[in-house]
Amino acid sequence: MVKKLATGELDVAICVTEGLVAGINSNKDASLRLFGTYVDTPLPWAVSVATDAKFCSLDDLGFGAKFGISRPGSGSEVMARYAASQYEWATPQFAVLGDINQLVAGTQEHKVDAFLWERTTMQRHYTAESVRYLGTVKPPWPAFSYGATEQFIRRNPELLRDLVARIGQVAERFMERREEGLRFVCDSLGYAAEDAVVWAGYVGFSLDGAVNEAKVRAVARALQRAAVIGDCALEDIVLRPGQA
Repeated sequence: MVKKLATGELDVAICVTEGLVAGINSNKDASLRLFGTYVDTPLPWAVSVATDAKFCSLDDLGFGAKFGISRPGSGSEVMARYAASQYEWATPQFAVLGDINQLVAGTQEHKVDAFLWERTTMQRHYTAESVRYLGTVKPPWPAFSYGATEQFIRRNPELLRDLVARIGQVAERFMERREEGLRFVCDSLGYAAEDAVVWAGYVGFSLDGAVNEAKVRAVARALQRAAVIGDCALEDIVLRPGQA
C-alpha cells in the first residue's frame, strides 16, 4: 500500500504504522506523511517456527536465524529487524516467500527458520499444527495509521477530517454492538468465534484519529536502532489535515 501511495495509485491508505513510517523514509521523493491513527493499541506479532524446529524460545533465534518475509519493506521484515534490535539478535537473514500460506509452507520446508505475522491470524495455523508458536513481539505504538502524500493532505483537509470521523463512527458502532461485530469478523475473515473474542480483547480503535507524537517518535527511534530508517524528523513523518 505504501508503494501504491508513492506511485499515486492510492490517495489514502490504512497501513501498519511501522511499515508506513519506514515507507515514508524510503520514498522521500513521494513526500508521504502519516496524518491520523486508526487502531491505537499495539499489534502483537507472533513468531512462528516449524513444528520440529530446534528453537524453544525467542532467545534461540539470536544466533543468525533466517526469516521469511512477504516482500521487502513489509511489516514482516520491519518487525523482524525491530525484534532483532530489541532482543540483541545477530543480524537476521531474509527470504521473500509471499503471503501467509507461502510463509507457512516455507517454514515447514525449512527454507526459513521463522517468520512474524499478526497473532490472531496465526491461530488457525497453530490449531492445525502447521507451524509452532514461539512467542510474541509487541511494539509500544499504534497498530495502524492513515497515510497519504503531503500534497493530497494539504489539498483535502476537510475531506480527510470527514473520512477519519466517519470511520471513527463506524468503529464506535462496532464496539457498541460487539456481538454483531464479532459475527461479521468470523463470517468475513473465517476466524473461529473464540479467536475473534481474543482479537477484540486487544484491539482498540482511535475514534478521533488523533496522532500521538510521542508514540510516532518511539516508532522512528526504534526503526533507527534497527537500521530500518535513517535520521528522520517528526515533521518529515506527520502532517495533520489543515496543518500549516
